[in-house]
Amino acid sequence: MALYLTNDDVRHLLSTAECVGVLEDLFQQEARGLVENVPRQRRRFGNASANLMGGTALGSKAYVVRHSSVNLVYSTDTGQLEGVIQPSTLAWIRTGAASGVATKYMAKPDASIVGIIGSGHQAITQLEGVCSVRPIKQVRVFSRTPEHRERFAREMEDHLGVDVVPAATTAECVGGSDVVITITNSREPVLAGELLEPGMHVNAAGGNSWIRREVDEEAVRRADLVVVDNLEQAKMECGDLLWPAERGTFRWQQAVELHEVIGGKVKGRPGDDSITLFESQGIGIEDTAASAYVLRKAKEQGLGQELPF
Repeated sequence: MALYLTNDDVRHLLSTAECVGVLEDLFQQEARGLVENVPRQRRRFGNASANLMGGTALGSKAYVVRHSSVNLVYSTDTGQLEGVIQPSTLAWIRTGAASGVATKYMAKPDASIVGIIGSGHQAITQLEGVCSVRPIKQVRVFSRTPEHRERFAREMEDHLGVDVVPAATTAECVGGSDVVITITNSREPVLAGELLEPGMHVNAAGGNSWIRREVDEEAVRRADLVVVDNLEQAKMECGDLLWPAERGTFRWQQAVELHEVIGGKVKGRPGDDSITLFESQGIGIEDTAASAYVLRKAKEQGLGQELPF
């Protein structure tokens, strides 16, 4: 029988730091040709809409179909449905974990200062992921509403045990940072390329639609290495790269996939002064690996509800 897991179950079973290891293993699988990603499809019907994505990870022994409201986990050994998982908490965790994996391979080894633009719910796991792979000593947070960034700074300082300070401007947030994170739903760039300094790594994690942009054309142009989680999906929905590609200032041949960095085909940090950019869309195989992992842990710990099918 299949096992049903709620968002609360997922939060109990999976930390962002733990998920960094899960996704690192996933991208190593992909480097060996053991995964197949199904890019996100957005569908409208009447006044409603839904997303569909998923993928296969043979090393995780799982195939996942992710609908807007559920992850369906199938065994690649038997073809049977093994799990039904609420998706939002898992997606929240694995998005932050993907940035953690990229940071592990693309940021300076001694990176200690993070500048984050955005103070919403998604920003929490972004910081958890980065702090799990680098010796972070200070975080600077900027958002448009002073009260939001001040509250976020207080809460995350308690949560992470590092110095977290609100920044009054993006320049104050970004200047001197080793890792810069953008995690907003903005349609216009929130990070100007002119603010980037030699050696910085950028995780652009908030935009997964062609109508959204978080980094401007200059930021893309200045990046010595541009990495995407999946090239096919990026060509469909990565507004940060679609815009300069249309204008001819960026070529898709310049982008590499994260598994190429994890697998050693491409060096994640070309040089000490290199500016690196990770464009995160959130892809189906990440859901696959994370779903398979929490399902296995749930069975070991006796959590979840057995379904009558």
